[in-house]
Amino acid sequence: MNKLALIILCALFLVLATGCEGVFNTVKKDTVLVKKITREHKPDEVKYEGVLAQDTVKTLSLNAVNKTYNVKLKLEEARFELMAVDRKKLEDLLNKTEYGVRPMLDKNQKLKIDSETELNKVPGGLFYVTLTRLADPNEVYELVLNARDGEVLKVSSDISKPAPVEKEPSVIQDGEIETANRFIQEKGAYALSDLIPEVKTVRKGIAAEVYYTSKETHSLVYSVRVNLRTNQVIGFSKDIMAVLGYFSVS
Repeated sequence: MNKLALIILCALFLVLATGCEGVFNTVKKDTVLVKKITREHKPDEVKYEGVLAQDTVKTLSLNAVNKTYNVKLKLEEARFELMAVDRKKLEDLLNKTEYGVRPMLDKNQKLKIDSETELNKVPGGLFYVTLTRLADPNEVYELVLNARDGEVLKVSSDISKPAPVEKEPSVIQDGEIETANRFIQEKGAYALSDLIPEVKTVRKGIAAEVYYTSKETHSLVYSVRVNLRTNQVIGFSKDIMAVLGYFSVS
């Protein structure tokens, strides 16, 4: 055996004795051609690029419910269901809504929809959240949050079982408008003096929605839903959710 063959044989013996990782493994684990392999997340924890974590969404949703309805729910007392809607799907929905209501907009020149402006406020899309009190499955809250920064854009509660009254209210009274105005002043995101109210009955004999248009831009920016039987606020919508709610079939 010549000297060169002996050297090669010794090198092979060293590789077999020490393992080949130090010689051949120059690419880190979980990496293929410098592209990192994404590890699989837990089944109940879906993560989306550039948006809030689900635990954060749950906490923000709970805080919004407690603030809006003056309750003191805790995380362990509630069940959450989350659904993410990306910007593209939201754009399609808004475009369909705007197209469908174009004749209404033509008749109401004071009302405007700026789809691009509304979409730019939610670049990461939206989180739709259903929060249910575990002790009472009939106590359900629906919320919509900005997926990027957690801003609450909608909160509503179930009004399928309103408090009984002796007589069904058939018209919207000034008291409901005052209730909505008071909510705007106490918990709203806009100054009441900058808004113009418009009232719609969203479910005859049960609820009315007071929509608020910006005096400056003539666009819908807020809405407050009032139970006509109890004269209590049962929900609100802001910005893009106020726009979608205004033209939806109630």
